[in-house]
Amino acid sequence: NSVAPYPANLTPKPSALQPLCASKDWLAKWVPHHTISNFAGLGRNTRAAYGSGLLVYHILCDSRDIPEMEHAPAKSAMISSFISALTRSYSGQTIQGHVYGIHAWHMLNGLPWSLHEDQINTMLKGAAKLVPPTARQDLRS
Repeated sequence: NSVAPYPANLTPKPSALQPLCASKDWLAKWVPHHTISNFAGLGRNTRAAYGSGLLVYHILCDSRDIPEMEHAPAKSAMISSFISALTRSYSGQTIQGHVYGIHAWHMLNGLPWSLHEDQINTMLKGAAKLVPPTARQDLRS
């Protein structure tokens, strides 16, 4: 079962903690420096969507030279910066899915999540207001 290489602009630094694999497997195979939990409760499409957010998160951390051991648990300021970095490039729904994917990865690996639901919702609402028309998806099409 071969996996195609990542596109150049979506390639995290080589890591034993985030091996090359299909997006549907990222939540299960990409681990922080803690042990893994059971991922069976998440559907394949959810795992793939959440895995995409995890990829973008690790690329952002790598682009800012954040040491791998500091990728998780994610600090509130990092998640806020992550949302800000995606704003004006992604739809509000995509940004929300990416954040939920990072949150799920934390939960499934027994890591603390420092953001409260109201913090996340406020940041996501603000980001959604700044989405350019080119990033908006017409769900009717």
